[in-house]
Amino acid sequence: MKRKRDLKEVKILLIDALIGVAEGRGYRVRWHKHGPTAAWLPHRNAITLQNGAPEVELLCSLAHELGHAHYNHPAGHFGAHELQADRFAAKLLISPADYAAAEAIYGPHPARLAHELGVTVKVLKTWASIYERKLAA
Repeated sequence: MKRKRDLKEVKILLIDALIGVAEGRGYRVRWHKHGPTAAWLPHRNAITLQNGAPEVELLCSLAHELGHAHYNHPAGHFGAHELQADRFAAKLLISPADYAAAEAIYGPHPARLAHELGVTVKVLKTWASIYERKLAA
């Protein structure tokens, strides 16, 4: 039980660190109660975050939206912009060393690896596609 609490605390610290990065780059961070987990609002130079969203989803969504901000994507982004933001988030949240250590223990199982690395399966699969890792079906 302690490990689960520790992982939650780590995720909260990472979220706080990413919020600090966003604010350090001049982006405003705002919280909302309803709607998407996170959103990049270029016309406001802001990222919104859903209050009460699960930590892993919030962390991964924040990293994704930071990707949109980093690349200065316009409102209504899609397609190539989404892929670019997905890759930004994956590279930001998963290091090759951490992935290798987790894979050595758990094998190429996406759900288990994502859980161990504290990311969503989508972020894990995006990372694996960048580094040409083969995941179990």
